Amino acid sequence: MKIYIARHGQTDWNIAHKAQGSTDIPLNDTGIQQAMSLQEKIKDIKFDLCYASPLKRAAKTAEIAVHGGCEIVFDDRLMERSFGDYEGEVVESWTETVGEDIGDLRLNTAKNNLEPVCNVLLRTKAFLDEIKTRHDDDETILIVAHGQIARGLHHNIVGYDDDTDWWSVEYGNAEAREYDY
Repeated sequence: MKIYIARHGQTDWNIAHKAQGSTDIPLNDTGIQQAMSLQEKIKDIKFDLCYASPLKRAAKTAEIAVHGGCEIVFDDRLMERSFGDYEGEVVESWTETVGEDIGDLRLNTAKNNLEPVCNVLLRTKAFLDEIKTRHDDDETILIVAHGQIARGLHHNIVGYDDDTDWWSVEYGNAEAREYDY
């Protein structure tokens, strides 16, 4: 199966470096333009289905990107990692803000209601396992989600261990990557 994983377009909180997490922030004008650019880049790909986070920024990116070309299924497992008490806060460095690396799989930080990174890996794995059983190997699927979720999906597809650098993959706004799964 071919899977394309895309991150949502830009929001005002992206620009301000605010932790969005599960806070439902809409795309800004640049984000809408980025989603339209994504639509142009993937217009020749026939997607059998699109899965998306129900949060506004990802849902709108998905709607613009597929432009009615396939059904969109919203799945809560694709919602961004909850940043707990840090949501809405300006975060230049998670390590400085939290006092430890929130991407360290061995620490599995949950300080101040932060969703542990291992939980993100577990729910993205459950999502991937389910779509593997629902779709044939010759199908092409688009997934539109968030930065932390894209990382979780990526690491589950390519493999990881306790020493994996969570931050080794970075998705830009409205960037899509192709995977064989």
